[in-house]
Amino acid sequence: MSTATLTPPAPAAPRSAGPRRRRRLLAVASPLTLMLLWELLSRFDVVDSRVLPPPTAVLVRIGELTAGGDLLPHVEATVVRFAAGLSLGVVAGTLVGLTMGLFATPRAILSPIIAMIYPLPRIAMFPLILIIVGFNERANILEITLAPFFTMAISTMGAVLAIDPVYRDVARSFETGTRDLYLRVTLPATLPAIMGSLRVSVGLALMSTTAVEFLAASSGLGYLIWHAWQILSLKDCLAGMVVAGILGSVAYLAVGVLDRWLVPWQRRT
Repeated sequence: MSTATLTPPAPAAPRSAGPRRRRRLLAVASPLTLMLLWELLSRFDVVDSRVLPPPTAVLVRIGELTAGGDLLPHVEATVVRFAAGLSLGVVAGTLVGLTMGLFATPRAILSPIIAMIYPLPRIAMFPLILIIVGFNERANILEITLAPFFTMAISTMGAVLAIDPVYRDVARSFETGTRDLYLRVTLPATLPAIMGSLRVSVGLALMSTTAVEFLAASSGLGYLIWHAWQILSLKDCLAGMVVAGILGSVAYLAVGVLDRWLVPWQRRT
């Protein structure tokens, strides 16, 4: 009687670094191409350089504002407001979303309220916030918090409801406590959706930050952009926009690093 020889499966071939290197090259090349196109359009008077100064002139102006000490205070003010509003909105929205997804009673109470408030423009709610909280920095941060809060709450609730109910049933059969139900069962299952919503929330929080600084601040990149436009200093206006774009890109990349760390099983080639 013969016995079959069991051979271990061949190890998987290592993934080529070529596609990853190509994507990184494209990620760098695409903004540089856009900047080059902008430069050429301004230099050859396809667009009026007085209205749209070339990026080299804008970069020179950024250097002048930085050297003169005029830019960094605005950047610092925007970063503080942006980080505070984003953090509060993400944490509160995720917690509310998890609660609404796990328990029917909070979902029945909060869903109509969120459905009523969510479609309203965030900036339209700012006067009410100013009346309630006062004309101060807390009102600014609360306004910034609203955008990521609703995005995280709605997305997280949907992710929880999409979990196969058998996982919660098994957890309850083992008499899992509420804390473990949140942290050990539901949160890991919804992390991919939460991280995707966080990417969206970064942009929404930065837009809310600049909008608030347009209206109710005497510092920040939004204030710099709006003040420069009022006095028709278009180089300063574009300088503030470019720095705000760089800030958003850095925040977006940081979320990508956090995503790869927290959700390694979702890592893509």
